[in-house]
Amino acid sequence: MNARHWLSLGLAVVLASGCSKLDPLKPPAAGSSSADFRAYAAMGTSITAGWESGGLVEHHQRHSYAALFASQVGAPFTIPSVSADGRPPLLRIVSFGPPLQISNAGRTTGIATNDAQAAAFNNMAVPYAILFDAANETYYYGGLPRPTDPFEIVARHRGTILAQVVSLGPTFVSLEYGSNEVLGPATSGVGDVTPTVAQFGALLHGTLDALQAQLPLAKLALMTVPDVTSIPFFTTFPPFTQSLSTGQRVALIGPSGPLAPDDLVLLTAGPALAAGNGFPVGSYNYVNPAAPGNGTPLDDSQVLSSAEAASIKAAVDGYDTAIRNEAAARGAALVDLRGLLETAALIGLPYQGTAYGPDFITGGLFSLDGVHPTDLAHGFICNLMIDAVNAKFGTRIPHIDLTQAATATSSRLRVEGAGRKLYPVIENAPELYRRMFPRVAVPPS
Repeated sequence: MNARHWLSLGLAVVLASGCSKLDPLKPPAAGSSSADFRAYAAMGTSITAGWESGGLVEHHQRHSYAALFASQVGAPFTIPSVSADGRPPLLRIVSFGPPLQISNAGRTTGIATNDAQAAAFNNMAVPYAILFDAANETYYYGGLPRPTDPFEIVARHRGTILAQVVSLGPTFVSLEYGSNEVLGPATSGVGDVTPTVAQFGALLHGTLDALQAQLPLAKLALMTVPDVTSIPFFTTFPPFTQSLSTGQRVALIGPSGPLAPDDLVLLTAGPALAAGNGFPVGSYNYVNPAAPGNGTPLDDSQVLSSAEAASIKAAVDGYDTAIRNEAAARGAALVDLRGLLETAALIGLPYQGTAYGPDFITGGLFSLDGVHPTDLAHGFICNLMIDAVNAKFGTRIPHIDLTQAATATSSRLRVEGAGRKLYPVIENAPELYRRMFPRVAVPPS
């Protein structure tokens, strides 16, 4: 399938119908505005869906930034809710170790509890979705190497994501796409990203054209793609350790020999590291001190080299340029998620005297899968979106109260164990992340 065929296929639109209601927490402040929030719909990936710690569950779905924004502006907002313990069942800490043991073993798989809703959901974000899926349902239920369960829960064989959003007649729409295109290869330890920057830009342009052709009065908010190599999945394990005899720094061993300082050891390497793999003989095993380094190299799938990481960043740069250009050309609010995470990594996100950052667990912003935001982080993202919308459309939407946004299971509004590293071993990690971020950026030709 050539690029032209792929792009035209990706822009097919089939209409559906519906709308319903979730009571707001508070209405927006009054003021002169060019935006109308009577009907809000969200399109996007697992981030917008409220996926945390490896799965969907209603508690976190109702704390997604999109749900929080809807509540703050007084807009109806229905979700494809999933019962406890989530679907797939959410990860939990089994033992603090060392090593820190994380697993979803023994948990109950949740069920879709709002499947009978006749209307489309206001939150039409689908975990595993890529931009291609926004206006094309060809690969929702098979034909790509990814689980189809989220499409069964959200799209429900009722037409494309875009068509279902249009059926709601929204006056405001947010879009968050592009992260899965880069996370698929990056979490697999490779740097080749598809679609290309040019293809992504063309597909984004066509998708927005199709959306605005049917919703000419709707206002838009577009979200940038974060630099995924800065999240805990890629930054938790340092590529070096210490010699037990000399105390000197020594490099871990990768598939081609000693790792470079800028190489990234992936969270999927946890079980191998705990067994002593990757650590030179005679070196300290910081994941599991009881298992000395055995000199066995890590697999290529467990390492993202500095060159591969640079390729991932280049794709993100290109995607974000396309998103910024479209936002400027269409008068959309630009929600700079990438900039927010860069600030978190550099100085932390301040709240009540604490700076929350990207460290695994102790930073307070990322859930147990090391990729998806906590409820508290969704609160920060929601306020970022509010700032962007206020600046673009002259609204005066107040910030949400971060104390209400956070929950006991995602953050206690303080950083537990700040200043110390927690090195996790996630049970069945390779399969877990292969399912979570399959490499499906471009449909097969």
